[in-house]
Amino acid sequence: MSSFPHLKRHNRKQWGFALVLLLFGVALESGAAKAQSGRRAAKSSSTVNSPPVPNANAESPTADSLKPATPGELPSKVRLLVARRPTSKHLHTEDQILASFVKHLNQYENIEATSIGDSKESQAVERAKAETDAFVILMRFDIDSFQSGTIIMNSQDLEIEYFVLAPHTGKKQTKGKVYFQGIGGGRMRKDNWPNGTPIKITPEGAGIEAADGLYFWLKLVASRKKAPPAGQ
Repeated sequence: MSSFPHLKRHNRKQWGFALVLLLFGVALESGAAKAQSGRRAAKSSSTVNSPPVPNANAESPTADSLKPATPGELPSKVRLLVARRPTSKHLHTEDQILASFVKHLNQYENIEATSIGDSKESQAVERAKAETDAFVILMRFDIDSFQSGTIIMNSQDLEIEYFVLAPHTGKKQTKGKVYFQGIGGGRMRKDNWPNGTPIKITPEGAGIEAADGLYFWLKLVASRKKAPPAGQ
């Protein structure tokens, strides 16, 4: 009978040890469940913070909105008939300057410029008188062979003048001038722009310079017509 108390104590130790193991296993399972829950939460949070999908229906910039701002336009259409008085040499640069002049004028809003071929000044005046609304522009080319007191032999440089002839009357309204001095030429003339006549080293540049000067005059005339009389 004395062995039974010892057996009971031994059984109590075994049950106590089993209970500790059971509690330890429950604690491990709980920790693993929390870890898995944390991973799922991290995955769901990454889904929430994903970058927004672009809206396919959103307005994109149009071609007109991407255009650079253009200078002020003329209030109404202006027709220009461009005649040329060439030099006796008829250099190929004369053709290039004329083509650049007409092309650049047509790039402005409300300007329609047309080349009408070679003409003497008297013929250009008669053509202007016969027109009802179009200005006749006479572009006159001369060989620039005398520069800064020096005579340039076989000069390829040009002096370009243009005259604006009014419709109906044929009277000169304004004029402008530009020099063309090609690379490799005499280049004795000094550029005093803006206090003197501009000098360009390419035919395209000379044509653009003349066109810009003419456009500025047309804008000036249009603004004067729109201005109200003094005192109003």
